[in-house]
Amino acid sequence: MTRVFKFGGGLMKDAASIRKVASLIADYKNDPLIVVVSALGKTTNAFEQLHRANRKAKHLEAEKIFVELRKFHFEIADELFNDARHEIFDELNDTFVSLRFELEASYSNRFMAYDQVVCYGEQLSSSIIHHYLINSGLKSHLLDARTLIATNSNYTAGKVDWKYTGKTIEARVTPVIENDEIVITQGFIGADHMGYYTTLGREGSDFTAAVFANILEAEEVSIWKDVPGLMNTDPQFFPDSVKLDNISYHEAIELAFYGAQVVHPKTIQPVQQKNIPLYVRSFSHPSGNPSVINEESKHDDSIYKIIVKENQTLLSIASRDLTFIAEENLTRIFDAFATHKIHVNLMQHSAVSFSVCFNEDAEKLESLVQVLKEPFSIKYNTGLTLMTVRHYNEEMIEKLTAGKEIFLEQKSRSTVQLLVR
Repeated sequence: MTRVFKFGGGLMKDAASIRKVASLIADYKNDPLIVVVSALGKTTNAFEQLHRANRKAKHLEAEKIFVELRKFHFEIADELFNDARHEIFDELNDTFVSLRFELEASYSNRFMAYDQVVCYGEQLSSSIIHHYLINSGLKSHLLDARTLIATNSNYTAGKVDWKYTGKTIEARVTPVIENDEIVITQGFIGADHMGYYTTLGREGSDFTAAVFANILEAEEVSIWKDVPGLMNTDPQFFPDSVKLDNISYHEAIELAFYGAQVVHPKTIQPVQQKNIPLYVRSFSHPSGNPSVINEESKHDDSIYKIIVKENQTLLSIASRDLTFIAEENLTRIFDAFATHKIHVNLMQHSAVSFSVCFNEDAEKLESLVQVLKEPFSIKYNTGLTLMTVRHYNEEMIEKLTAGKEIFLEQKSRSTVQLLVR
């Protein structure tokens, strides 16, 4: 029974949690197993900050972040490996040397430069976990996802070349599994056909796991999380959250599209194509019943789901001369959003205006406004919260909006979206 496991960075924040990851892997060592890992802890954020400081020539800030990242990984390795001469330390050092070369390289495309830097988080984490598994007596085999996952050159949101990726994974992963070895690889990253590193979008490790499962026709994908399973709401905002035992592929992709921290939005289609169940398992209580995403839909509308996205920007774009915001204008607007890699969370269209809600990003907002302010009149609000409710009722809407200013509201038969402050 071939399984694909994915462990996120939040579960691998220190040496103790990496030991627990190893113990969970050991429980399944007798089954063909592919383990996809993210960067440790919150280091992806740190790599993003490193890239940003380096690009803006803030050399002291960049150097400080670089040193802190290096120290963090070496301290974890030092706690996991008793032998100071262990090869992991040479590997980590070589990786940071390569990272420094990337920081000194010159890329005209800032999104391309981002991918060359941020991908190092997964390289470091996979090296540490691979060597720790071997030290624990497990047969681990590390494969570089950049040699397995081929994408186009749409940096920060690479599109997988399924034909080439399929051939590569079958050729390189299958022999390892047949040799009873555990495959360790990186989530989130790949490479284009020119050999440059690419990323699949934030939280893209889930998608990586689904790609492997689809190509290898695995019997299951398990996403390990620090929650009991899929929850109908975020316990951080709603203390009465309940666990969802089962939802359909369709419901999962709807929730992911609206921003639920269930799985990466691209994850569902590859597992649905092969009817592979996707389990969300509790890292704290691994023996508990997981939530499952499969083709069964009879429970989808029995429990409401609320998705909260904070730090939202509402951008309103209006014609200056009261001409209609029609196809030609919309094409221009969407081209600007695509160029600046801005994902739209909500949109609303009237005769002479077009309103769009997206995640706050001061740099992207400034660039976007510069492009659009000449042909259009631009207004925007920041610091908003977007609430999406699946299978809502009017009483719930009144409760959620009590005492709040509503900036935008959209309803369909099953879903309501509320942009509020």
